[in-house]
Amino acid sequence: MAPRKKRILVIEDDAEMRSLLKDFIDGEEFEVNTAYDGSEAFRKLAKENFDLIITDIRMPGLSGLDILPGLKKLQPQSLIIVITAFGSEEVYRRVLGRGADAYLEKPIHLEELRILMQKLVFPEANKVGE
Repeated sequence: MAPRKKRILVIEDDAEMRSLLKDFIDGEEFEVNTAYDGSEAFRKLAKENFDLIITDIRMPGLSGLDILPGLKKLQPQSLIIVITAFGSEEVYRRVLGRGADAYLEKPIHLEELRILMQKLVFPEANKVGE
């Protein structure tokens, strides 16, 4: 029996970026769902569980920073990667302080994202010699 696919929610207001991430991530190991903004994401999170959430910071309505505490409250088991085109040391500290597990700056290097996702979602595969 094949292992269960890990469920990913991508929260990104830019349709092109959302589609790119979905197409890149969707596959053998991952099943991807998407949301346009924080409100749509919360509706999906109320109905479904996700292993990993990838969210942009700048979106209409609630920002990625605004929704982080709510994401952790609704699904404390979910890992969170925050992506932004407006990164700084201050943003990095705030993102991690609000519960994110990782942070990437745009432009996203897809191979870097893949490696980060593997490390977070499959930590047992990253243990060498155990």
